[in-house]
Amino acid sequence: MAHYLQAVAGLKREKGHARVGDIAERLGVSKSGVTSMLRSLQTRGLVDHEPYGCVELTSTGVRLAHRTEANRNVLMRFFSDILRVSEGNAVEDACMIEHLVSLEAMVQFLRLTGFMQSDDPAAARFRTAFREYQARCSSGTAGEDCVVCKGRCLRDAFEESDPDAAARAAHP
Repeated sequence: MAHYLQAVAGLKREKGHARVGDIAERLGVSKSGVTSMLRSLQTRGLVDHEPYGCVELTSTGVRLAHRTEANRNVLMRFFSDILRVSEGNAVEDACMIEHLVSLEAMVQFLRLTGFMQSDDPAAARFRTAFREYQARCSSGTAGEDCVVCKGRCLRDAFEESDPDAAARAAHP
């Protein structure tokens, strides 16, 4: 649902209007799928749409589209800049959870991301310590000392379920 709202908002910014065909092309879905979703969004009071006409976001739709877009941007920066997740995974992960995160959690993600990217000496020390810890964790030497894993590296369980994860996790 949020992706449709973001598509409409983006098309309005770029082209000045959003039509069913434009939305379908942007999202890689069928026109009939867009029409069906627009009916649902209209029922929820998020869009206005007349058959064969342009799609307009209601004020509630605009707010929801902007919030999920802001959520995605903050989460992508947190994943890529702070956790050093690859750009592709950062985008995909942020996209999957952007509409699930509470306002309270997003404000804290924003604050933490801002602090971690600041020139504050504590943030610089943390970034260095975290990079060093990531190296120990990648090499498997943190297992016994890890307060989360407690002797059995949980990363191994993640990698067992996704054979390609080892290569991605080894090179953050």
